[in-house]
Amino acid sequence: MQQNKENPSGTKPIQANGDMPLSGRFCFVLQRINRVISRRLNSVLQSIGITGSQLMILDAIGLDGDLRQKDLAELLGKDHATITANLAPLVRRGLVVRDEDRKDRRAHRIVLTPDGASLLGQARELVEGFEADLGCRISGEHALVELCRVLNRLS
Repeated sequence: MQQNKENPSGTKPIQANGDMPLSGRFCFVLQRINRVISRRLNSVLQSIGITGSQLMILDAIGLDGDLRQKDLAELLGKDHATITANLAPLVRRGLVVRDEDRKDRRAHRIVLTPDGASLLGQARELVEGFEADLGCRISGEHALVELCRVLNRLS
């Protein structure tokens, strides 16, 4: 299917039962674009062996430095099982370590290793290029930043 500027994903609008096609409905568009961007981001990150979900974890730890696993799940809006599943390969690769919390032995703190920090730097460079490409598809110099600000108000 050929892509164009009005419809870069190349998908055809899906007709709803009402007058407006699903492609014009906000929730449908957000869900679809989330899937499309996630697939594309995973493809970009494949060269360094992580997924977009794993990048979010690395980035959150990189910004905070030391998070409890529970706080990480809350920060990213993910359930505990999803965080655990995405952390496991990062721990196996030595990118993060899971330490027992000194104040609460039931909790774990997640810390970025030097290898994890290095990989995070590579990932951020890849994402910067990926986001620059996305920004080119939206008119206006700061449109992508403004879109992020507006969408963040929904969460």
